[in-house]
Amino acid sequence: MVEFTGKINGIVFENDKDLFKILDVEIIGNLDDYERDEIKVTGNFGDVQVGGSYRFDGYLVMHEKFGLQFRANTYKQVLPHEEGSLTRYLSSNKFPGIGKKAAEKIIGELGLKALDVLKDNPAKIDDLDLTQKQKDSLLSGLNTMDSFSEVLLKLAQFGINRKTATRLYQLYHGEAVEKLKKDPYASVAEVIGYGFKTADQIGREIGLAPDDPKRIKGAIFQVLLDALSGIGDTYVSLATLLTEASKLLNINQFDPIATEVNALQADGKVVVDGEDAALSNIYQTEVEIARLMKNLVEKRNFQKDEKYDDEDIDDAITNAEKQLRIEYDETQKMAIKNAVNNPISILTGGPGTGKTTIVNGILLVLRELADIPASALYSEDPPFLLAAPTGRAAKRMSEITGIAAKTIHRLLGLGISDNNTEDLNELNGEILIIDEMSMVDMFLFKQLLSSINQTRHIVFVGDKNQLPSVGAGNVFSDLIKSSAFPTTILKQIHRQGDDSSIITLAHDVNEGTNQEVLFKKTKNYSFIPCKPQLVGDAVGQIVELALKRGFEKDDIQVLGAMYHGNGGVNNLNDIIQEIMNPPKAKSKSIQIHDEAFRIGDRILQLQNNPEKDIYNGQIGKIIGIDEKNSKACLIANFDGREVEFDRKDLNDLTRAYAITIHKSQGSEFPLVVLNLTMQNYVMLKRNLLYTAITRAEKNLVLIGDPRAYIAALNTPGNDRKTGLTRKLQEMLGIDEKDTSDTKSVSATDNKKDKESKVESNKGSENYILTKEKIYSGEIDPMIGMEGITLFQN
Repeated sequence: MVEFTGKINGIVFENDKDLFKILDVEIIGNLDDYERDEIKVTGNFGDVQVGGSYRFDGYLVMHEKFGLQFRANTYKQVLPHEEGSLTRYLSSNKFPGIGKKAAEKIIGELGLKALDVLKDNPAKIDDLDLTQKQKDSLLSGLNTMDSFSEVLLKLAQFGINRKTATRLYQLYHGEAVEKLKKDPYASVAEVIGYGFKTADQIGREIGLAPDDPKRIKGAIFQVLLDALSGIGDTYVSLATLLTEASKLLNINQFDPIATEVNALQADGKVVVDGEDAALSNIYQTEVEIARLMKNLVEKRNFQKDEKYDDEDIDDAITNAEKQLRIEYDETQKMAIKNAVNNPISILTGGPGTGKTTIVNGILLVLRELADIPASALYSEDPPFLLAAPTGRAAKRMSEITGIAAKTIHRLLGLGISDNNTEDLNELNGEILIIDEMSMVDMFLFKQLLSSINQTRHIVFVGDKNQLPSVGAGNVFSDLIKSSAFPTTILKQIHRQGDDSSIITLAHDVNEGTNQEVLFKKTKNYSFIPCKPQLVGDAVGQIVELALKRGFEKDDIQVLGAMYHGNGGVNNLNDIIQEIMNPPKAKSKSIQIHDEAFRIGDRILQLQNNPEKDIYNGQIGKIIGIDEKNSKACLIANFDGREVEFDRKDLNDLTRAYAITIHKSQGSEFPLVVLNLTMQNYVMLKRNLLYTAITRAEKNLVLIGDPRAYIAALNTPGNDRKTGLTRKLQEMLGIDEKDTSDTKSVSATDNKKDKESKVESNKGSENYILTKEKIYSGEIDPMIGMEGITLFQN
């Protein structure tokens, strides 16, 4: 380990995500084995001051492109000890309210090492002859002087890992430790990864009472956040909130919890709406989505002259049929008419029902009606905007339509973890079509709507029976349930190719009525019963047999519900990697998070990375490894593009011989091997099974416990609790029972939609949760507590 002192002349590069920076540093004194006056210092730094002096600990490293650099493990600000500079420092804007006279008082009482003394013992501030405001300013300024590494070390003593500690530092900077000591529970709602359990540990250490209002508020936040991130619900019933919070707090009274729910509502952090409670920002996101949708509809309603004549549309559809050499049925024709004559329309259906054919028809019809020349389709400002949530889905959309499609993130110009709506690309065009809408969560959807400017027609396409988005909400299903937009629900199967038995299976599973269909042996799919402990071996044998029968390696995709266990994708990737890409003599590999990556491995991107133009769920192949090159230690091919990864980027990669069903959404594969066992019980739902089956293009092998497949078939999914449907209906003045004249469904479909449960129409005013409500019977205080009796002495 080497250390030296230097003055920061500038910040060459910084990454807000992990606080990595490259600093231009002027050396003060000597740096062993280095002769120049300046050096580039790299590392993870918090708020450093250009012009400030720091002590760096670390080592010299040779960068292949930029030469000798210093890699800092820790750093510490060098505090001024000379009287003139110390006075100037204490009276600077770092300590608001402390002027030259107050600074001289501090130095007079504590000497030239005043800052060191106060940092070691902040309690001495109370003894200084200063006003309370000056004392607070001095303490606040001292706290911000803590370096990133110092704060991480202090937070580690609370059991907080580096990733969460970094997020805390990004939010609170040098005051992170003091913030947690003052109120450890407030950060539960503000910092991802920081939960009630950690806060409770700190709370006990600082002596907070079990019924302290801060602790109760932390539990309320945790229950709401668990529902949001764990299940995808955007609200929680008050009865559930009271019950779950009391369990978390280990107290048997509801009154204190109700009191703090009301306090949080008064502070604008929680919204109580009828018998439900939601985090304020989540509630407002749904309100904003409904408002934006209303604006889009109203904007178009002012443009009545753009409505096309039915006869002209019919003629254009006939011409499209000739060009595509097909014949649309009446439902499909209505879907096309809905798209070209309405500002917003929806198209949903399962595999083989003709969604793709309809999208092509919409584009051809609109080209004719709007008189769009072919050359305009490939211009820099195209009239047709096509997008999907994943790179793979966007690529398939491009191949099917012949028109360039993008990921939604790329279309909007979103960066990593970019949640602002101010710098989004403005969307202008004749039509915007979004495919795989079931994958779009409420936050991305709001950003998409915010970016739409002069787009005349918007069509949302997807399969409402698939898994909902990984993120919170159930946007696509909510749009359909609202009955606010012309919606075509496709039921008729048109595809009769070699894969038709899989399509039939998917539709039977969606109906959830005939479990025997799962265990039939057909030309395209079969079922192999297998004990959980043998799943790994069985999958390995199936993969080997498929390869012997002529399947290409990239044609075979294994799917599972979870990461861990014998049938988890982690173990299956180990097994299949040894079959498809075993280690070779002198072959290169790189180890990261318990995975060995080899040249030739199939890999999966786990997070959106717009800077590299690769996105969550995108599959690539490793073509190069160089462990000595920290900036490009791995090179992969993603859809014909070479992408370089540094070591930090590798945390967002995993092998992709086996992937979860959630990650497979938006993709299709020639051969899918699906394994489900009762170890996956908590996840076994019909929409999970349906989504997995519909990933198979030509061939499907089901393997595992028959009970698991039956459980999945018999357990309805898509049951998230969300408030968007009602907000859309209220904003657009839609009666819940109104199914709209423009809705194109068969009679049986219409009946089914009417019967689907829609939340009751609630007023928008705030409601106060009172003990009278609890004890009047409106909210059952014994929910989840059946069988519990009072203990008597």
